[in-house]
Amino acid sequence: MSLDSRPRPETTPAPAGDRAPVTYVVRREDDFPFDSVEYADLHRRAGSPPFQHGAWLSELYDVLAPRRRARKVVVTVRDAHDGRLVLVLPLVGLRRGMLRVLEYANLGVSDYAVPVVDPRDVADLLGDQALVRQIRESLGPFDLLQIAHVPDVPDTFLALLAGARASRHSYSAHTVDLAATVELWRSSLDPSFARHLERKFKRLRPRGEHRLRLVDDPSELESLMRRMQRFRAARFAERGGTDLVQDPDCFAFYVAAIRRSLTAGLGRLAAFEVAGEPAAVVFDLVDESTELFVLVGYDFERLRNASLGLLVVTELAGAAIVRNLRHFDLTVGDEAYKADFGARPRPLYEVRVCRTPLGSAGAVSRDTYLAARRVAKRVVSSRRDRRARRQSA
Repeated sequence: MSLDSRPRPETTPAPAGDRAPVTYVVRREDDFPFDSVEYADLHRRAGSPPFQHGAWLSELYDVLAPRRRARKVVVTVRDAHDGRLVLVLPLVGLRRGMLRVLEYANLGVSDYAVPVVDPRDVADLLGDQALVRQIRESLGPFDLLQIAHVPDVPDTFLALLAGARASRHSYSAHTVDLAATVELWRSSLDPSFARHLERKFKRLRPRGEHRLRLVDDPSELESLMRRMQRFRAARFAERGGTDLVQDPDCFAFYVAAIRRSLTAGLGRLAAFEVAGEPAAVVFDLVDESTELFVLVGYDFERLRNASLGLLVVTELAGAAIVRNLRHFDLTVGDEAYKADFGARPRPLYEVRVCRTPLGSAGAVSRDTYLAARRVAKRVVSSRRDRRARRQSA
């Protein structure tokens, strides 16, 4: 059962003289160490995604947040009796003109936002209105609080944040459920798609032997990331889009976070090699049951028509099965290839708290901007498709 699907206890106010003693202590701890043992233990108990892992958040706060002029905002909840950490809300504070914004620690580089909460305490936390008021006070003054990419259900955030509202994103996340063996998984794919993959692998053979090589030598990290950056620059220039890997601040974060992730066993860096040369570079995050497809770059100049993206996903999913993982998460976005791999869509939500009229106006302005972007992307995509059809004809 997910945290958010647990039934909430019915609570009725007790007479003043009969109130139970305070169970939890809420604190604002902006110097909270995400590389601490107690946070690692909470993250493990909570089962939160790797984007809330201490290694990822430490580099986000240390490397990317200062470059984005974002201040660290952390609210913690502990058991009042033994000091046990039961909840952490990792946030950042930003100024957008006159607007004071709080966001979940994301800054554009994290795909999921999930509460980091001990499941043993969820029912008590969600039924404690005094705790909700304390969290609200600990957040301090702001106009707008927003948490993007909340997967599946947003109920825990809605219960913890006073005045919160949720709306569903126009796109979904997508997860592939893996079989016990590579053969079983491939046999579960649509037969026509499976044949298409076989043809692509067969056409790749004259180019040289191919293999997926896991990289465990940190000295290779920066050169491979630079190669990924070049691969993606060519692809995004053709498609017309914004690539965070080209941004110097985000690139510095990715290199630092990947280095830390490899050391912590949180991530896997791989090169899909053809004739001994990287044709694709990919970085994934992993937890006990799932591998998350995070960053990838392909050599379209050398192997433009090889469908490298499909081949890399096939190889990565097969490697995940060998490691006894149960899911391969293709994360955020509704790209058509995800359905080809049998991925099931998962809803994504955005949670907001508009505390002031200025915050409400900022939320409306952002919605208008995002809607305009979606229309523009559809127009560009349609024009690109028509151009491709004309060239093909």
